[in-house]
Amino acid sequence: MKKGFVVGYSGRLEDLRRILDSCAQVTSVYTGGLAGKIAGGRPQYADSLESLAPQIEAAHAGNVEFEVALNAPCGLQAKSRTEWWHGIRAYLRDLDAAGVDRVVVSHPFLMDMVRSETDMRITASTICEITTPQAARYYEKLGADVIAVSINVNMVPARLRQIKQALCAARVRILVNEPCLRDCPWRRFHHSHYAHSNEEMDYHAACKKVYLRDPYLLLANTVIRPEDLHFYEGLVDDYKIVGRLVPVEDLISRVRAYAEGRFEGNYIQLFDSPLAALFIVPNRELEGLLEKKWSCDGVCERCLFCSELFARVEKKHTPCPRS
Repeated sequence: MKKGFVVGYSGRLEDLRRILDSCAQVTSVYTGGLAGKIAGGRPQYADSLESLAPQIEAAHAGNVEFEVALNAPCGLQAKSRTEWWHGIRAYLRDLDAAGVDRVVVSHPFLMDMVRSETDMRITASTICEITTPQAARYYEKLGADVIAVSINVNMVPARLRQIKQALCAARVRILVNEPCLRDCPWRRFHHSHYAHSNEEMDYHAACKKVYLRDPYLLLANTVIRPEDLHFYEGLVDDYKIVGRLVPVEDLISRVRAYAEGRFEGNYIQLFDSPLAALFIVPNRELEGLLEKKWSCDGVCERCLFCSELFARVEKKHTPCPRS
């Protein structure tokens, strides 16, 4: 698998085709599995295996891997519930037979079954919150050949280097535009919630309230600007672009920006379209932000760099005051 961009999308064939046509550097795409089987990290699911077939064919025609997200951190039955596990085994074999190349998984029990019962490869999901070399090695031993590290190590290059050096053969993947707060207190509960419900407004509202109250945190999160990807050379292998619930026009704009290594628009549009309608922060004025975040101790109230930068840049470019 060559180095490139891994893009989440809606599960609609037309959207997939547009994404593949927009960028030759997309090496893999991922979408949701079947509803009612194993939940994923977003409430987006396929209607049937038959609906996945032309999508898998379209991806393979472009020499692009096809991944299915089965990465909710809970919702599995006890191993003693053999009838349930027989059904999951059949489901995984069906995905394999349909041509799915890889599954994104967070639960170790599920990794065991994928490895023993199918030929599909395994990505250890970012939901595993892998932040240390030891954790990465555990998941590699469980069968993962791609380690999607926690977003909270995006700004800790020394730790990324340690993780990469500790792995025997697995690749390191990072999410470049996750809209979550850095060290979000709701994140683990939000992902667990998806295993039981598709209702997500409570969690989104919690995060959004923090951003609206302290909008400088939009600069302090874990998002990486397209211009700064080169700093990660030698530290990671693949760049994941979040997009399963993103309007396809916005997603294509983001994919192109990261592939080209530059973006001339509103920085917030790279990761949160609704908030981008409220706050305008020109991406070109954020040179040096990554280097500062790499050396920051993460205590925003003491540092004030992002707060002062946001106040300076956003005030200058917002066309009218907000009520």
